[in-house]
Amino acid sequence: MRKLLPIAGVLLMAALLLSACKKDYYIDSGLADPHYKGTIYDYLVQNTDLFDTVAYVVEKAGLKEMLQNDSVTFFTPTDQSIVAAINDLNSYRYTMVEDSVQLADIPAKVWKKFLMMYMMKGKYTANKFARIDPVNVYAYPGINYVMSSGYILNIGLIYQNYNGVEAVGARVMQLTDITYDPVTFANNPKVLVMTSDIQPTNGVLHVLSFRHDFGFRRGEFVRIAEQELQNQ
Repeated sequence: MRKLLPIAGVLLMAALLLSACKKDYYIDSGLADPHYKGTIYDYLVQNTDLFDTVAYVVEKAGLKEMLQNDSVTFFTPTDQSIVAAINDLNSYRYTMVEDSVQLADIPAKVWKKFLMMYMMKGKYTANKFARIDPVNVYAYPGINYVMSSGYILNIGLIYQNYNGVEAVGARVMQLTDITYDPVTFANNPKVLVMTSDIQPTNGVLHVLSFRHDFGFRRGEFVRIAEQELQNQ
C-alpha cells in the first residue's frame, strides 16, 4: 500500500531532482538477466507470491520430477487462476448442497490433466514463435502446437504498433485454445503472456495473465473436477 511521504522527504527528493539536472545521472545497467540458477520447480517454490499454489498442485499432480529433470517449456498460470477455479467449483457445489473442497481434495489426475495443457517438451523462448495477428490470422496465423497432454494450442507473437507505426512495437505472446471454435478464430478462448523468457536450468517459463481462466474454458475445470469427486 502506498504511503504519503513526509514533507522532509518531498523536499529531499526535489533537491535530488534539481541536482540531477546539473550532471549525468543515468547509468545503463544493461538488460535484466533472464537466467535462473535452479530448476523450473525451484523457481515456482521460491516465488511464493505468484506460484505458491501452482507449486503445490504441480507436486500433487506428480509433475515435480518432470519440472526438475526434463527439458520443458511451461506457460504457467498464476495462483490467482487456480484459486479462481477452486472458487468456481465451490460455488457450484454450494448450489448443489455439497460440502466445499480444498486443493488437496481434488484428485491428482485432474491437476495433471490441466497442468499438462500448459507444458511442452523442449526449450522455447519467445523469439522461436511466429507472428500472429488476431485481426488478420490468414496473413499471420501463428503456429499450432501439441502440448504434453495432447491438447492443441495456437501460439504466436502479436506485433504491437508504436507511435503510429504498424508492428514495430513490443511483441506480446498469445496462447489460443484453437479447438474450441476451429472455424472462427476470434471466438476461441485466449490468454496473453504477462512475463516471458524466464530461463531456469532445465527449460523456459512464460507467465500468463492473472485473469486467465484455468483450463482456458471457464467451467471446464468445475465439470471435470466435480465428475472425479463424485466417482471417488
